Amino acid sequence: MPSPDQLERPSPLETAAVGPWGGPVYSYRGAEIRCNKGGHVRTLLMPDHPLHGRNFSVAGTITPLIDLWVEERRLPSYMHAARV
Repeated sequence: MPSPDQLERPSPLETAAVGPWGGPVYSYRGAEIRCNKGGHVRTLLMPDHPLHGRNFSVAGTITPLIDLWVEERRLPSYMHAARV
């Protein structure tokens, strides 16, 4: 069995070019990623994820957090001390 960092993961799928906040909306592994008009990521929407509703600056920050949650049901170790 390959390790999680060797898995081939899907790419985020654009589901709307203009979503509720004026920018694109993406679907990724059960999550919705909403962007503002400038295309910057605004929020991770995934109700069972501990970071549901949190804002991020780029999609590349969100997708690894989703991958780790979907595959291992955990957050990165650097986030455990904060207990978000």
